[in-house]
Amino acid sequence: MKYSLFRFIDIFEAIAIYLICFASNLLFIYVLTLDLEASFILESFIESITDYQLVIIILLTFMIIVFHYQFLNRRKTEISCRILVGDTMVKIIIRYILNSLAILGFSFFLSLSLNFYLELNGTSNLYLVFIFILYILISAGQVKKE
Repeated sequence: MKYSLFRFIDIFEAIAIYLICFASNLLFIYVLTLDLEASFILESFIESITDYQLVIIILLTFMIIVFHYQFLNRRKTEISCRILVGDTMVKIIIRYILNSLAILGFSFFLSLSLNFYLELNGTSNLYLVFIFILYILISAGQVKKE
């Protein structure tokens, strides 16, 4: 990743954020499949949390939007320096999209392996992947020099 805008810590942070979102979604699905009829109090507590599953997942995906926004704001100077030394904006945007999609793909396959381990349906994480791809494409429009 010689020409990438991502550094190792940025990659690690992005993977962690994606995995938190995927894992929380899997946790909600896993809790819904549990049979907790033995404990009424625990079942009612978990039910009250799973009622807000959609809101919680949307708030966690908002973390992804904030990450991409902050990342691109931190890299504006580097982008303008790269343009000064001969790189083009189109190449920078394409590399940003490809690197972001590679990080997303790696995180998704990690969560997919957890899906198979827990024997859960992974379609809800697939929906999240499509949403994250849209976020990445939208954030690519914010790649600008200072």
